[in-house]
Amino acid sequence: MLFLVLSLLGLLLSGCFFDTHIPEKPSVRPLYSEFVKPGDFSPDYQSLKEAFDRRFRGDDLTWDKEKNVFYVVYSDSNEFIFSLSSSRNEAEIYKLYSIEGEGPDVRDVVSFRNCMEKNIKEDLSKVYDLCKKERTVPQSLIEKMELFLNEDKLSVVSHYFRCFGSLHLFFYDGDKYHYFDMDNPSCLDDNMKKDSRISEYIEFYNEMATFIKQDFSDCRWENFGNRENMIRECGKFNWRWKEKYPDLVE
Repeated sequence: MLFLVLSLLGLLLSGCFFDTHIPEKPSVRPLYSEFVKPGDFSPDYQSLKEAFDRRFRGDDLTWDKEKNVFYVVYSDSNEFIFSLSSSRNEAEIYKLYSIEGEGPDVRDVVSFRNCMEKNIKEDLSKVYDLCKKERTVPQSLIEKMELFLNEDKLSVVSHYFRCFGSLHLFFYDGDKYHYFDMDNPSCLDDNMKKDSRISEYIEFYNEMATFIKQDFSDCRWENFGNRENMIRECGKFNWRWKEKYPDLVE
């Protein structure tokens, strides 16, 4: 009997009955930046094209295998699309305007959006006047675009969920697409900022962003047509407008 008790005690102490090992917590990789292959984190260009078509004339932007045209998508709090034929130095820049009330408080998002777009497109000339610009691109900037695309430079991504702002370029040479993507330099981690290659990237990002962000301050939906009519007609799909404009929305 004593032998049995001692045997059971030995088994308990040896850990055969109970696993006394405390598992280690899984390591969490800190927020970081890295160089990646060109095109690995490019945006959904099809969705951007659909957003463009809702705001402008669709045939103004035909970037599916359009040969020898530089396209740039820049985003911060707004989105901009830049296009430049390699045979010219005059770029077209569009701002994808937003509409007040687009959000979770809109009762019927699709109906509201369709109503607003219908009203705005009744006079597209105003949209083009305020949300499209043609500008001469400095030759030095064109050369940098060619350098980053034609040499297939690595893209730079920051794995930081609070990062706002990005630059995306692509170019179709008739045979294949060339891509370059970069997140806002302010989102890069300290190790990336110390990398000897990154200064060239940051300089290009800032120069490209500054050129694209022209004065689009008047590119707002309320400047496109009859504001009161839009609120009156489309406000029935928007709770916010019903509270904000009770005299206009039934």
